[in-house]
Amino acid sequence: MRSAGITDLRHGHLLDEDWVGRDRFARSGDRRQPVPLPDAVRCYTAAASIGAQGGDLKDRLLGDGLVPLESALGHHKDPRHALSFPPERQWVGYGMNHLELLSRAEVYTKLKEWLA
Repeated sequence: MRSAGITDLRHGHLLDEDWVGRDRFARSGDRRQPVPLPDAVRCYTAAASIGAQGGDLKDRLLGDGLVPLESALGHHKDPRHALSFPPERQWVGYGMNHLELLSRAEVYTKLKEWLA
């Protein structure tokens, strides 16, 4: 049995209205309310891909082994749900998995650059 928090992560539920009163295990259409990035905050995204380079088979099919790359970058087929990170505020580490984002030197280098 998955916790409510894990279920929220899986479905992208951010607001109570996204799931309250519904069976969290039942399949249904995407009823999430759009939640854009805040206007007054510079937002960034760091993602990983098991693939050696963008567009290779592992990159397209596996992402980082846990989160699809498109999701990590805030892309969504419905523009209301897409997060519009400027290209200079997006970074992808290739040849690494989700947990390696915590310990790879190139991730820390990028974070230091962004925070400088």
